Amino acid sequence: MADNPKILVLLKPSDQQPALARVAQYARMVPAIEVVACRVINEFTSADKEQITARVKGEFETLKHEYPSIKNFSLKLLFNRNVAEAFCEEERQGDYDLGVISANRRNTIKDLFISTIDSSIMRSTDVPLLVVKNVNTAQTLGKPILIAIDFSEAEHLHKLDEYLMKSAVKFAENYNGEIHIVNCVSPLNRGLMSGETSGSKLLGSSSLDRAGIHYKVTLEFAEKFGIGDDCVHVVEGRIDEEIPRLCEQLNARMVCMGTTPRSSFFGSIDSIASELVLEQIRGDVYIVSSAHIEKLEGKEEQSRD
Repeated sequence: MADNPKILVLLKPSDQQPALARVAQYARMVPAIEVVACRVINEFTSADKEQITARVKGEFETLKHEYPSIKNFSLKLLFNRNVAEAFCEEERQGDYDLGVISANRRNTIKDLFISTIDSSIMRSTDVPLLVVKNVNTAQTLGKPILIAIDFSEAEHLHKLDEYLMKSAVKFAENYNGEIHIVNCVSPLNRGLMSGETSGSKLLGSSSLDRAGIHYKVTLEFAEKFGIGDDCVHVVEGRIDEEIPRLCEQLNARMVCMGTTPRSSFFGSIDSIASELVLEQIRGDVYIVSSAHIEKLEGKEEQSRD
């Protein structure tokens, strides 16, 4: 994440704006950030657009007064039947460093069959994304910022780990946080809630037991970034159970995760697990996709050429 990021915030069609409130907190510490409030209108007719535009602009002027800590603040109004699609496209086209959205509640049977907006964005985004549950909860949570990594992932990207760490450091600096690293070891009977480890060099390269291998690799990663042994955790089990359990034990304010097409956390096979993790923790979730890392690498190659 950039030092002074350009942030796209998805506004909710309500008075409660957890995502915007979290960004306003961040803006108090980093006044130079650029914040774009994105309002997606998904119910409209051609005849309504002018009236809706005038109304939304008026509402935005009120928001500007409610969040004075945001000095560089603008509005992006989009008309699209698909909110998640519109937001993700704006993320890509607008060259944003970070997207911020509010978590939706999942309390109905309908949510089992129809994806919520936040879930759709989490699955589609290729820009780092912060999902905010309750802006007031952070006041009662502790300092820990948890980085969740599965080193046994067959398509594991080390540059993704490094990006997650650098981002977590930025959050820790601004929120007086303490970084913890958790390596979640998928069960041997791999199912819906576990990752694809069949091609992992890690699990097939040592005579140590699985827990020993993971602890050794996690310690090496932690030492590289100056993280003490007491902030290193290796857990074995289902991701949707172990990550929330550790968050509860640590009273963690945030979980940082990386995503790949076959990820243990947010891949197409494990999307249910990822939503359960989000639902069960009290803090925010920060995710970075492998697509974002690949895009950064492409830019680096172009600059070298």
